[in-house]
Amino acid sequence: MKITLFAITCLLLFSSFNSKLPIKYIYLTFDDGPLKGSENIDSVVLAERLKISVFLVGEHVEESRKFMGYYNMYEQNPFIESYNHSFTHAHNKYKEFYSNAQNVLADIQKNEQALHLHFKIVRLPGRNIWRIGSRVKDDGPSGKAAADLLAANGFSLIGWDLEWQHKDADATPIQTVDQMTREIETRLATGDHLVVLLHDEMFQKKWEESELHQLIDNLRKHENYVFEHVRFYPRK
Repeated sequence: MKITLFAITCLLLFSSFNSKLPIKYIYLTFDDGPLKGSENIDSVVLAERLKISVFLVGEHVEESRKFMGYYNMYEQNPFIESYNHSFTHAHNKYKEFYSNAQNVLADIQKNEQALHLHFKIVRLPGRNIWRIGSRVKDDGPSGKAAADLLAANGFSLIGWDLEWQHKDADATPIQTVDQMTREIETRLATGDHLVVLLHDEMFQKKWEESELHQLIDNLRKHENYVFEHVRFYPRK
């Protein structure tokens, strides 16, 4: 009986300690899909059963049957929510794109309609700009007018706090899994919400898919880390 009571007491103390750990929210966000690599992200998410957010480009969906299939995978995955990353991705001509705020709004609205997006949440291509609740941040002067116009039309804009960077030549990840894990842990030591940017093309190869699994598994060692969709990012 003494052993049983001691064990129960220890369990209660441990549970009490754990309950005092502050919840930390991680928002894994994947840009530019559908692309080669999207199918591996979909597979990882189904296996890991965790929430992610994908910011989609309408022209990519229409580019090929394969990419349309990847888009449909995302739509059918119960752990994935889709958001707006513009229809054209500015054709990577960002300065020209942002020189006309009305055209940016039209591009975003076209993507919303083409992909039947349910949430008025946008990540602007090539810009780390925020317009959500009280969080307002610009990424240089280019894009500010467009961001303000989008916000005036009911859109929320999400940027990112940390990026898992990739090489331009072949899209392979730059930071190691351990480096990303440590950086996320460091950021969450002083904050409760962290938006992480990744790109679909980073996960084309099996070893890259494995690295995504490994990062998720590393982070799940923290019982107080929660993966959430970006529509739940605080708006206060």
